[in-house]
Amino acid sequence: MFRPSLARFVRNVGALEKPGVRLMCMWPERFESPLSLEELNQIKNTPEYNRKAAVPIKAAAKDANMAYFQNDLMKKFSKMVTNHNDGMLGEQLMMKLYNKLKEVQLEKLKNNENVEVDPTRIILAAVENARPVMRLEKVKVGAITYMVPTPITSTRSYFEGMRWIHHAARDNRANPRWVWRKKNPNEPVPKSVSIWDALAREILDAYANTGRAVAKKIEYHRKMFILILKILFSFKKEI
Repeated sequence: MFRPSLARFVRNVGALEKPGVRLMCMWPERFESPLSLEELNQIKNTPEYNRKAAVPIKAAAKDANMAYFQNDLMKKFSKMVTNHNDGMLGEQLMMKLYNKLKEVQLEKLKNNENVEVDPTRIILAAVENARPVMRLEKVKVGAITYMVPTPITSTRSYFEGMRWIHHAARDNRANPRWVWRKKNPNEPVPKSVSIWDALAREILDAYANTGRAVAKKIEYHRKMFILILKILFSFKKEI
């Protein structure tokens, strides 16, 4: 009969006090977690580097890669853009989006020297310009539902900014559907707009504080400002 050792039992009881700690792992204790490229460069030409080369290492996470959009926010944005697609198609979509952003910015660079050409910085700045600072929450009082401005978390704020950019690019393509083509077989089919072209255009607009995503954020803030004024006015009236 298998009996766990006292040391392992004490270690597991101590882990219960730490939130987010898993008591079960498929890897033996002698296996160590893999290091990132930055961590490997830091310990290079040191005794720790030689020790790491000799010890067994756990398998890398399924989303670990050596792509240049390694930022955590960029990972979330790429997963949002590649929804309902397979991994290879999603990676190709992101690469085409990066290429399109690079081409447009390099064309602008010929006439102006103060142009950002790094696609990652452009996307991060666009999401920063499009994300809201508060959110509207439904509060039901009796049989009436009110929209109340409430604080928003940083994770939700960035999610809303990325979602607005993605939806603005997806809905603004106006590509002809197969139903329209069947109803109008004799009319010429207009040129379709790819999703990476629409995303690049919307991201550059948001980077310049323009476009549909930024307009949606401004309208969202305007509604919250009006609701806040109504709440303050009703509060002063009661006083």
